[in-house]
Amino acid sequence: MSPNTRIFFRFVDLACILATLAVSSAVMLPPTLEIFSDYTGASTFTVIIFLTSFYMMDCYNVGREEFRDTAIRVLVATVVGIIATGFVFYTFEPWRFPRMMFVFQMVIVLTLTLGWRALYFLFASRYRAGPQKVILFGAANADRARRVLDEYAPESDIIGYVGEEGADPEEAGSYLGPADHIFAVIDKHRPTKIIVLDTFYLEPDIAHGLFLAKLQGLNVVDMRGLYERMAARVPIDLIADDWLLLEDGFDLNVDNTMRRLKRFFDIGFALTLLICTLPLLLLAAIAVRLDSPGPILYRQKRVGLHGKLFTVYKIRSMRMDAEAKGAVWADKQDPRVTRVGRFLRKTRIDELPQLINVLKGEMSVVGPRPERPEFVSELAEKLPYYNVRHTVKPGITGWAQVCYPYGASLEDSRYKLEYDLFYIKHLSAFLEAKILLRTIGVILFPKGAR
Repeated sequence: MSPNTRIFFRFVDLACILATLAVSSAVMLPPTLEIFSDYTGASTFTVIIFLTSFYMMDCYNVGREEFRDTAIRVLVATVVGIIATGFVFYTFEPWRFPRMMFVFQMVIVLTLTLGWRALYFLFASRYRAGPQKVILFGAANADRARRVLDEYAPESDIIGYVGEEGADPEEAGSYLGPADHIFAVIDKHRPTKIIVLDTFYLEPDIAHGLFLAKLQGLNVVDMRGLYERMAARVPIDLIADDWLLLEDGFDLNVDNTMRRLKRFFDIGFALTLLICTLPLLLLAAIAVRLDSPGPILYRQKRVGLHGKLFTVYKIRSMRMDAEAKGAVWADKQDPRVTRVGRFLRKTRIDELPQLINVLKGEMSVVGPRPERPEFVSELAEKLPYYNVRHTVKPGITGWAQVCYPYGASLEDSRYKLEYDLFYIKHLSAFLEAKILLRTIGVILFPKGAR
C-alpha cells in the first residue's frame, strides 16, 4: 500500500472523528453550546488520542488483510481511545464531556471508522484505479523489483524493460528496445514509473533526458530508493561503502545534540516505566517462581555498542536446562518455554528488566535488538554490514522488532538487519516516537514473539 493511500485513510478517520463530535454536539448539547468552541480542549484531545490509537493498532492495512483482522484492530483501537480519553477527561475537569455524551461518541466513532472500512472491502476491487505502468531501465534484479512491487504496490504492472535483450519475461516483462530508445518507449507506453536497475546504460544524455522527464511528472527511481521507500529497509546486497559514505543519514555519532537528547529521553522513560510497572513485575516474579524451579531473573551476555559485551536482564521464561546443549535459535513453538514464560514473551513483560540496562547506559529504549555473541560472529561473516548495528546502542524495542517477527534463521536475520540499517540511517525523534507507538500495537497484537 502506498504512503499516499495510508495518508488518505488517516484523513478519512479524521473526518469520521470530526463528524462524531459534530453529531454528538447536535444531539446531546443544548443549543447555547457548541462543541468546537465551548469544548475546544476536549475536542482537540479526542481527535489526537483517537488518531494516535488507530496508528498504534496499525489500522491502515485496509485491503491487505482479512476484514476480521481489520475489525479487531479497529475495535481495540477504539477501546484504547476510550480508556485514554477517559483518563484525560477525568484528570483535567475543564476538558470533560458529559458522561453520556462521551459514551455516545465512542459508539459513533466505532460505527463510522469500521463502516467505511467495510465499504472499502466491498467496493475497492470494483472501483480501484487502473494499474500503474512501470518500465524497467535494464533488467538486473528484475525479479527483486517485481517482488517488491507485488508486495508493497500490487497495483503496479511491469510492462517491459529496455536494455539488452534476453531477460526472463516472467520477471522483466516484454523487451521494449535498447536503452537509447527509452524516450520513444516512454512516448509510446506512457508509463507512470521508470525503475533504473542497471546504471551501465545510463549515459549522460539519457540521464539528462530522464531528469527532464522527472521534472515534468514521471516518477524515476533506482532499485535502492524503491526498496527503501516502499519496504522501509536498506537492501544490504545492493549497497556499497561509497553509497553508505555519501548518503544522508548514519550520523547519530556525529550529531551530539541528538545523542544527548536520546540519552535524556532514555533515562526519563526508563525510570517512569520501571516505577509504573513495579506491581506487574512483582506479579510476574511470583508467577515464574510458582511455575518452575530456578531464579526469577535471567542474565545473558549480549553484544552492545561498539561490539562490547554486557549482561542483559530478563525475566526467565525458559526451563533451567534450556541450553544444556549450547545456544540455539528459539523456535516458533519452543518446548523450552514455560507456560508462564509463553505469556510473558507474548506480552513482552519479560523484557521489562532491560530498563535497568537502559539506566546503566548499556542499552537504549529504541535501537537494534542486542544479539548473543555466539550468533554475532556467525552473522557478521555471512551478512555484509552486520556490524553497523553496533554503531548505536541496542534497544528494548526497535524498527525491526515492530516490522518483522522474531528472527530464527539466517534469512530472518538478513531482513532484520535491513530494517536496523534503515533505522540507523533515518534515526530521528519522529522515527523514535513512531517505533514506540507501533510497539504498543505489537504488545496488544502479539505477533512473532518467541
